Amino acid sequence: MQSTHLREHNLSVVMRAVATATDPVSRATLARSTQLTKPTVSKLVEELISAGLVEEHAPVSQGSGRPMVPLQPAKGTVLGIGLEIAAEHISCLGIDLAGRQLSTHTEYLRVTAGNVEETAQACARLVAQVRSETPGATLVGVCAAVPGRMSPDGQSVLAAPNLDWTEVPLGRELARTPQLADVPVQVQNDIRLSVLTEIARRPEDSFMYVRGSTGVGGAIVLDGTVLEGVHGWAGEFGHTVVEPGGALCRCGRRGCLEAYISYHALRERAGLRTDVLIDELVEELSRSTDRAKVIGTIGRSLGLAVANALNVLDLSTVVLSGYLGPIAGEIAPFIRETVDRHALAAEVDEVVIERSDDLAAPALWGAARAAIWPILDSPGAWIARTAATVD
Repeated sequence: MQSTHLREHNLSVVMRAVATATDPVSRATLARSTQLTKPTVSKLVEELISAGLVEEHAPVSQGSGRPMVPLQPAKGTVLGIGLEIAAEHISCLGIDLAGRQLSTHTEYLRVTAGNVEETAQACARLVAQVRSETPGATLVGVCAAVPGRMSPDGQSVLAAPNLDWTEVPLGRELARTPQLADVPVQVQNDIRLSVLTEIARRPEDSFMYVRGSTGVGGAIVLDGTVLEGVHGWAGEFGHTVVEPGGALCRCGRRGCLEAYISYHALRERAGLRTDVLIDELVEELSRSTDRAKVIGTIGRSLGLAVANALNVLDLSTVVLSGYLGPIAGEIAPFIRETVDRHALAAEVDEVVIERSDDLAAPALWGAARAAIWPILDSPGAWIARTAATVD
């Protein structure tokens, strides 16, 4: 039993090393980085190649030494599918182990409390469409990104104010559809999935991630790992109180940051049209109100929430994403001014405020990655499964 566990552990270590490398690696490189022996690495690599998880390429000359045989994650053999459920659309993305987009589709649908079953069926249709366009890849799993708080078991949405959802058993609804009945399905918070794209860019860093969108979300990353908290809600900056007894938030409480700087709050307060896109929000606000006032309001409100969080978490880097990213340079002075007045971290070091290098649809990409990553944790189980299928 111990040798089985050790083999699974070593397979996972090697698989992850190949999958997360920015450039092709060799068996010798893997032996050095994993601290496993060369014979062990060679044996494990052969298993991963036979299972269609790793592929090797033609040897590359390195001068006088032995040629390097490059190893990379296999292309097109396995499929992870991400779903993003937003207030007005559902998107679906399929990727392979190499992180390549294999297929993507969007269906426009107004998602509300009254059409949860219809939403699940729309998700199933999109998944079926992606699967039909990737016939050579075996589906590993599906992950749905939702803008709300999840239950500890990751199957129900406890509250998603922007969808008007409360206690929605989305995992069960998805599993009831014929297209997803035999597929592992996860449901996760969209911000926690979005931050995976940022972690890939800075894999061992610690930072606070704040994303401005329909609502305001966030995550805490410590040494490259997302802090979950007891209930999985750590990093809910949008519901940090910045004005006790202040504006009514969609969560039903008053004074939350989200009640001041979310897309809904800013648009409604300024009386903007409902068809104004999030990416156009600041520009539209600037047409009706002095831009400096808009930027100052956003920066100071966010600065207070950031300062409180920094005092608790002892971090020094803040990464701004979503609609906050493009205006990061403008709001940074207001954030820093507020942080300097209220955060202990400012006494010992400058707080770094950075713009996220956002992919388009980071939650969707994060969901697809989350769907496929279990294979990195348990490649041995996948090898056993494929062997049983062949038999």
